[in-house]
Amino acid sequence: MSLLRIFHDVSEAQAGLLKREPPDEMAVPERVKAGLRRFFGQEITPEEAVRRILADIRQRGDEAVRHWTQRIDGILREELAVSAQEMAQARAQLDPTLLEALELAAERIRAFHEKQGIPSWVDLDMGGMMGQLVRPLERVGIYVPGGTAPLPSSLLMSAIPARVAGVDQIVVASPPDKSTGTVSSLILAAAEIAGVDQVFCIGGAQAIGALAYGTESVPRVDKICGPGNLFVTLAKRQV
Repeated sequence: MSLLRIFHDVSEAQAGLLKREPPDEMAVPERVKAGLRRFFGQEITPEEAVRRILADIRQRGDEAVRHWTQRIDGILREELAVSAQEMAQARAQLDPTLLEALELAAERIRAFHEKQGIPSWVDLDMGGMMGQLVRPLERVGIYVPGGTAPLPSSLLMSAIPARVAGVDQIVVASPPDKSTGTVSSLILAAAEIAGVDQVFCIGGAQAIGALAYGTESVPRVDKICGPGNLFVTLAKRQV
């Protein structure tokens, strides 16, 4: 049984948090090193691997995204975007109890964030014109981990606040499930519930590169949200 540690002293909490290693200082597991040797034909660091993938995507767009998706995930997709029909089908086929839980979560997340609106205001009585103008970003990208542990909660908690804030376009990138060749049905159902505009079947550093730089299929975004593995984290730092 695991226990949640509660800090009673600020300095103790700070010391605990500061012990966490930055991604580029962590010991790289041997299986990751072996994968890098297999993909790149030489011994390179995760940072260098991410740098090469991002540079390739910036230069070759969709072609590079397909190349790295096939090379790393073993999946070749001509269409990087998931169709609206696939998303609706995933929602319709989801276990009713799980679907109800996602819809309830979405409703509560939306209700909470609707109470957090930050108003724009102007005041002319403080020695000049002062105030704040709040404007939503135009386009936001959300990375959602897939594989053995898809995280629909991350999608809901990123997409719904963005929509409440007035973001015009919300796109999601999530890696392909190796057994189906497409995004997890759980993620697709959550995306449908959250009302995202597009979902792309792309994972890892190549997904971050596509969202940051834009490709023929993937629109360039203003901000990238969502958790990910070592390569996703390093890619976010580099872009």
